[in-house]
Amino acid sequence: MKKLFVCFSALVLTACSAIPEKLQLAADTPLTNYQDALAVSYSDSVAQARWGGVIAKVDNLKDSTRIEVVHFELSPSTRPKQKDETLGRFRIYYPGLLDPMIYKKGKSITVVGNIAAPESGTIGEHPYQYPVVKADALHLWKDIQQADVMLVQNPFWHTPSYWHHYRPYGHNPVVIRRSSSNGKKSSSAGNKSQKKTR
Repeated sequence: MKKLFVCFSALVLTACSAIPEKLQLAADTPLTNYQDALAVSYSDSVAQARWGGVIAKVDNLKDSTRIEVVHFELSPSTRPKQKDETLGRFRIYYPGLLDPMIYKKGKSITVVGNIAAPESGTIGEHPYQYPVVKADALHLWKDIQQADVMLVQNPFWHTPSYWHHYRPYGHNPVVIRRSSSNGKKSSSAGNKSQKKTR
């Protein structure tokens, strides 16, 4: 049983650290950190970024979609790690229409693309300078389902006729599953096919 648990844990860790195919880059690809974005030269548009965060706003423009994102550092899987603090916000420009009912406020997103010139804007009435990424690929993350496990004392454990049962110590696990308020599917921009779930 212990070996089985170790193997299962290894599989879970491997799955959690897998980078979505659209976000994968060569190991030697130079990437610009969010902190350094405002200092980058944009003359040749070769500075690349792989950033992520939580969507704050989506605007459908005439020929593109602009997504305002609250920046968070990425995990090894490139999923944003949501915290109570952020370094700031940035804007993504995607060349095409993205449905704002899918790419909506509160969703976690990761982008790969080239850094463009920063833009001036506001957050409320506060002036703000936005770093900008021209998207080559986007990945919208599904919710992480959480489970609370409690051990509950079995009331029949002290009955001799129950001792032959396999559960030790008279405790039964009770699993309560929870998920956040975001959607349950992950998607990558550019995919034309969709799978239906039952």
